[in-house]
Amino acid sequence: MKVVYAVGKPMADPALQNRDPQMAELHGLRDEFRRQIAAHPTPVRFTSRIGAVLSGGGARGAYEAGVLMAFQDAKIPTHIVAATSIGSINAAGFASHSNTTVGNAESLVDSWLELTPSMLGIDWSKYMFLLAGLVAASAGIGNFFWQWMNESGITLHPHHPKLTWFALGAAGVSILLFADGLSYIGYVALNLLRGRHWVPDHGKAWRSLGANLLVWGFVVLFLGFTHIHFPVPGGGRGYYELSAPLPVVLFIALAVGLYRLLRSPLSNLSHRFLRLPLRTGLFANFERTKFLRARIPEPELRASPIRVIMTATDLHRGSARFFSNVPVEVLLGDPDVEPDFIREEVECPPDLVQAAVASSAYTFAYEAVPMDDRLWTDGGIVTNQPIRPAIRLGADVLFLIMVTPMAGDDDTGMVKTFLDVGVHAVDILISRNFKSDIIMLENLNRFCSIYAAEMGVRPEQIELQMGNQRYRYIKAFNIAPEKPLPAMALDFDGDTLRPVIIQGYRDARAVLLDYLDYELHRPARESRQVVRLAAERTEGNFRTIR
Repeated sequence: MKVVYAVGKPMADPALQNRDPQMAELHGLRDEFRRQIAAHPTPVRFTSRIGAVLSGGGARGAYEAGVLMAFQDAKIPTHIVAATSIGSINAAGFASHSNTTVGNAESLVDSWLELTPSMLGIDWSKYMFLLAGLVAASAGIGNFFWQWMNESGITLHPHHPKLTWFALGAAGVSILLFADGLSYIGYVALNLLRGRHWVPDHGKAWRSLGANLLVWGFVVLFLGFTHIHFPVPGGGRGYYELSAPLPVVLFIALAVGLYRLLRSPLSNLSHRFLRLPLRTGLFANFERTKFLRARIPEPELRASPIRVIMTATDLHRGSARFFSNVPVEVLLGDPDVEPDFIREEVECPPDLVQAAVASSAYTFAYEAVPMDDRLWTDGGIVTNQPIRPAIRLGADVLFLIMVTPMAGDDDTGMVKTFLDVGVHAVDILISRNFKSDIIMLENLNRFCSIYAAEMGVRPEQIELQMGNQRYRYIKAFNIAPEKPLPAMALDFDGDTLRPVIIQGYRDARAVLLDYLDYELHRPARESRQVVRLAAERTEGNFRTIR
């Protein structure tokens, strides 16, 4: 198939470009890249079966959208897009707007640019409603007991009402802010009393001491300003008053003792209560499902000649599952596919958009997705770079598109909350899965290169067969940022992500030009020969049977 390159239409109205300098930059990059493609000295005949592998990374997936737009401008056919997490959404958007193997990323990029957190259901205000509900419940229960006490003749008499209630409110806010550090100073004191040789964290100890002074200071202030009147037995008109410092101290000691005594049942009760609003994730999938259904036409995705494979994690079985946009019977007719893999690990779900939602249900952030009586979450938990399905579907050229730098540590940003810890833990797992997949691919290629050198041919010209397994050389091109992207996993904001899209497009251009040069000199698929290998039992080596 010969491809004729031509400079396409401008991406947007020039007046709009003038109002948005960053998009004007992307517009200029696209025009320049199209001219480079059009000026390529020799028309390229694509003989490879090309696969693009899209990783996870939350909002940093905007980088992949920029890369896919470069694929579109270079008019490079993409036969297979294997993806996980946010990559699954990008893959579905790329394939569903094209009726050829050259995908279309225009709508995909537009969707990224118009994003706001609320469009994807990231709405922290709902927790303010939960807090308001807790306050309402506390007020209702408190007033109920207040009324009961008044009817029983037990009354609270604050000498300074405004200061008293302010002290109570300040004590509650202090507990909310410093609850996790209150117990540390007690732990330090206990170890000192026991004479253990132990060096405490002095900064943490001072913070804990300050938090305790603040909390208990407000509690003592509230109790000191509050007098409790008890009725006199026998129905007399007098009352007993509890306001001396000693009873206040005894009351605090009794409250602390009761808490320690009832700590275990209180913990179990709290666990049951707090599970209700948190469920399986902080945010529901309703808003982002609605957003995706409006932008990914499912009939067109099923009809696309691009094979889209989305990876999701089955929480019940702890394994990966691969969702295809076409039926398994269709995949089995593609060249160089492995039938056993297709039949055993791939399925075509009845709802492709729901499958994309399941694949991208970022753990800790989004709720797990129920589908087909199973519970699904982010595919990056099991495999972030789904290289294996791309190879099993017959790809012999892979573009590995990553949202983190190839070398060095990614910038994890500030870790302050449990959500930050969870997101970064998932990122670490994702990164390790990717490195494992890369090592697997490199080992296979090295194996093929050794035998190709012995036979005097290029690695692309042989296919090794060991028993029922076949291995071929996979040419890989890496597209990744040189430095950490200026976005965190949940920074779903179009203004923040504009430079990320541009960076993806910029980084992809040089790699795609290198690929076109490689394709010009790549041996034809017809020249490939199968080399069967058998093990020598006496020496533990392989011998070649041609």
